Amino acid sequence: DTPFPTTSPHVDVAASVVLVDSGAPGGVPDPGPATVVRIGEDVGRGAAVNRAVATLPPAVGLVAVAPADLVWPDGALGALRAAADRHPRAAILATRVRAPDGTPVPSAHPLTGAVRRRRAPAADPDDEGPVGWSSAPALLLRRAALDSVDGFDPRYPGRLDDLDLADRLARAGWLTVHVPSVVVGYRPVERP
Repeated sequence: DTPFPTTSPHVDVAASVVLVDSGAPGGVPDPGPATVVRIGEDVGRGAAVNRAVATLPPAVGLVAVAPADLVWPDGALGALRAAADRHPRAAILATRVRAPDGTPVPSAHPLTGAVRRRRAPAADPDDEGPVGWSSAPALLLRRAALDSVDGFDPRYPGRLDDLDLADRLARAGWLTVHVPSVVVGYRPVERP
């Protein structure tokens, strides 16, 4: 396993890497061949993703979103891309998540209210299929779907942007699909 996107041996599909530098201390570590979008301030994840996506050519149809400290296993992007092919109405393809100590982190959730009743039945975490929304840090987004709802709403702080995006996409007829065969995790934090 290698961290994405600072290194890329695990990238098994044609990919362009765009990193957003929000001006945090230390900047973007070793961007390698990646394009770096420097915005100089913490605008939040949603706004940062929107800015990164805006730099991509229109032909880019799928966009992987993840924090720099995430560990992607070999073949992860290819598996998510294959899931996107199996689920053409999937706007968001979300991974299973493990904490640095290996414990599973719940990431597939139902939406409440009318959206859940119409579009997103609860799925067993071991089954690939539609869920209401995902709090997974690693997502593969279908660009056409993202564009159809004008991307993430930058007004939402923290992780609420995932819930808002999934809700707006569901209302537009798109799905969030949990792909439990792809398991990502975080690099353990080294403490002094």
